[in-house]
Amino acid sequence: MSGGDLLMNYIEVNGGRKVERELADRIISWCVFKLLPRHSTLEITLNFEELEKAFGYCLEGDTNSEFELSISKSLPVEDLVATICHEMIHVKQYARRELRCVDGKILWKEKDYSKSKYEDCPWEREAYDMESKLAEDCIVELELCF
Repeated sequence: MSGGDLLMNYIEVNGGRKVERELADRIISWCVFKLLPRHSTLEITLNFEELEKAFGYCLEGDTNSEFELSISKSLPVEDLVATICHEMIHVKQYARRELRCVDGKILWKEKDYSKSKYEDCPWEREAYDMESKLAEDCIVELELCF
């Protein structure tokens, strides 16, 4: 790649209905713009799946620029927006190296939280604290109607 080549984030959305895939792509792009404006090499794959214990999950790939999101099929639109925003906050955390998995340990800002309860984990608290405002802003700025 030469110095003049433009780097771009890559987003892929699989499963679900066409309208859900298109909406998910728009929400992810918007979240990247808001949460990670300086990142241009992210690879984000979202899969609509049957999930039983959560609305969504975020997994980091081999690098801190590759992510796989799993989102529950058939969520109401408001829950879909909020869930994608929540998982994109985790993408931000991984991409900025705030959240890392190293040698079986879960590190948040270099502190080991491997033995912490889910509800006590600071990355989850941050995601829950931010998701509503982020989703509200997303709905307004993307002019989503439902």
